[in-house]
Amino acid sequence: MSKSLGNSPDPLHLIEKYSADGVRIGMLLCSPAGNDLLFDESLPEQGRNFANKIWNAFRLVKSWQVDPEANPTPAAEMAMIWFYERLKQGIREIEDAFGQYRISEALMTAYKLFWDEFSSWYLETIKPEYKKPLDKRTYHATLEMFEVLLRILHPFIPFITKRSGTC
Repeated sequence: MSKSLGNSPDPLHLIEKYSADGVRIGMLLCSPAGNDLLFDESLPEQGRNFANKIWNAFRLVKSWQVDPEANPTPAAEMAMIWFYERLKQGIREIEDAFGQYRISEALMTAYKLFWDEFSSWYLETIKPEYKKPLDKRTYHATLEMFEVLLRILHPFIPFITKRSGTC
């Protein structure tokens, strides 16, 4: 992309269409270290979809009722143990990528950690049955994990991950 060659998109138009976070994620996804920036308008759309995924996961978790007397299911116990370990591993990978100035790689690790492992696997494993409450321990562990993920994602997608005290 080059403004002087006229082959770069209008950022204000993209922000209006996909949001500032979506454009930011799209730009970071298409700019691996040391390579030319090959812009594709599907990338800000992917960024917007990622922001929607974060928002929808937040709404899902906050919609759960909590039973303070219930105990975690065996599946929830295993999921919590697994995701805590995966979260620690992901943080190490992200720190390593940042240490090597591989911002796009750090983002991709954080992206996959949230989308594939937290949302698609962990939340689906612990999700209570329809109109049933979740145990208190699993709920609070999930909120804690969500908070850590938001902190990890904040440098990449700051507007939706801004700490509001609601998580």
